[in-house]
Amino acid sequence: MKVTDVLSRGSIAVSGILFAASFAVIQMLIGGTRLLFSLPTYGLLAAMSILPLLAIVRPKPQPNQICLISSAVFFGYVLIRAILSPVDYLARPDIYSVLGCLLVYLFVACVFTGARQRTLFLFFLLALATAHVAIGALQFRDGNNFMPFSFLERYDYGRRASGFYVCPNHLAGLLEVLGIFALSITCWGRWPVWVKLLALYGSGVCYLGVLLSASRGGFLSCAASFIVFLALSLWALRRTGKQLFLKIGGVAVAAAALILIIGDVYSNKLLYLNDREWTANQEANDNRIDLWKAAVEQFKLEPITGTGSGTYLFYGRQFRSVRMGSDPVEVHNDYLHLLAEYGIIGALGFLFFFAAHLINGLKSYQRLGPKRVAVSTRLMSNSFALQIGALSAIAAYVVHSAIDFNLHIPANALLLAFVFGLIANPGVARQGQEPKLSKSLIAWRIALALLGVATFIQCVRLLPAEYFAEKSRVALRDNDPKTSAAFAVRALATEQKNPNIYYYLGRAGMLEGNEASDPERRAFFFQVAMVAFEKGWALVPRDDIFPVELATLYDALERFPEAEWMYDEAIRMDPKYVPTRERYQAHLQKWQKAGVSKGEDVEVSPK
Repeated sequence: MKVTDVLSRGSIAVSGILFAASFAVIQMLIGGTRLLFSLPTYGLLAAMSILPLLAIVRPKPQPNQICLISSAVFFGYVLIRAILSPVDYLARPDIYSVLGCLLVYLFVACVFTGARQRTLFLFFLLALATAHVAIGALQFRDGNNFMPFSFLERYDYGRRASGFYVCPNHLAGLLEVLGIFALSITCWGRWPVWVKLLALYGSGVCYLGVLLSASRGGFLSCAASFIVFLALSLWALRRTGKQLFLKIGGVAVAAAALILIIGDVYSNKLLYLNDREWTANQEANDNRIDLWKAAVEQFKLEPITGTGSGTYLFYGRQFRSVRMGSDPVEVHNDYLHLLAEYGIIGALGFLFFFAAHLINGLKSYQRLGPKRVAVSTRLMSNSFALQIGALSAIAAYVVHSAIDFNLHIPANALLLAFVFGLIANPGVARQGQEPKLSKSLIAWRIALALLGVATFIQCVRLLPAEYFAEKSRVALRDNDPKTSAAFAVRALATEQKNPNIYYYLGRAGMLEGNEASDPERRAFFFQVAMVAFEKGWALVPRDDIFPVELATLYDALERFPEAEWMYDEAIRMDPKYVPTRERYQAHLQKWQKAGVSKGEDVEVSPK
């Protein structure tokens, strides 16, 4: 064997290991929902993308060029619009999520093309899913928000399972995809019986996890993917002959009906019988329609190009309803979120991308399924199993994206990039054609490596500041302002565009000032806090958190007119947020009380 062949095979093997490791890391780190927890995965993906240069002359089945071009057009626009967004730091999650997805997509479409490789990778993900569900079972049993790593926190969802993730809906978004892939491998894969039984077990574990998550979006998505899988399977079986079609098809339909009925019964029990009081409160506070209306109003401001990445944080507040108590960070609808932040151009780019892959996926399905079955005695095919699984997984996300934001969860977005990579290149050359090395394939592999180099450099540059900012946040949460301020200063040494760092520094200064008994020392800490809040506000001028904190400082210093001005700004940006109005009323009472004690007439605006 030539040295070049050894290097080529070795680089592909190491790339595959890094590929699997990147998915494991991001899933175990709460799905990468904070930049600190997603950057390590993007770094691993970047390293993975550079190694295939050693195998650049290795021939592979050709990916569909229209699919690759549509991806370049859509994600290229998203990257450019995100880079040009008004707040650099708030755009970063989208920027690096897109870069990570492109690395996964191009790697799967241009390098990682073997059906065996892809199936083994899915079995690895099923093993991770089993760990998710095991943790979720403990969360469901005890209802104590258990997390396997002490430095990670999940939100309070009662007994609903979330696994390594912080939200049960995110877990459902992962498991609904892996469950249908495992089912497809069981039914259509060419593997030994024991492997198929293992896949069937993995599918059952995934669907059990969806039930434990009590995610209504997950239930609907599983049903959609199951229906699409059944329809595609029956259509392929139709070409095998009437007798076999009726025999297998009848059993499949009966089994599907039974599964859907059992799933519906148990999902209703989990939703309405367990933690009924908690569930009723959650449903009463479900403001999805209000979130969607706010996104529509935001879209009207900049309908062509959108208002920019991360800006729903501001406009969601501006257009919120009175009953919306929680901060509207996400739209809970990926389509409206895209339209609001990226405009009609972004929506058209997505439609181009989606249509190109759907058409190619259906063509590959037809070639690998019904046409092959009609002329071959072999019913099973690993590549066909992956294609049916991919198309069914896309159906799941088409539904789930209408009521949740799984595509804004980096771990789940990377999984869907893997799915679309399968669609772009089914990994099987057409009959009579051998895998070949074309100029276009070399160009895409070079683009993959260049993208990987740029991403790796950025991950190394950004990671230290994210680490120290997180340490500052945790210290502040634990009521240790001195430590929080020290970590914030260390973060600022390499990063000055993160408004959160200034917020942590400002809050730490306020806490130290409140604890100080010496008036001069108190004034010093308040001044430090004021400067930090002002610098943070300059980075995000539409964020009402900073003017509220500044107003609190001005009230503490009895500079009431300046506090009034800050409350004016905050209420202008978030006019219907009840806590801000309550704080404003407390400010008025304090001002009036101070004016009375000094014998002054104080005029205040009622707002």
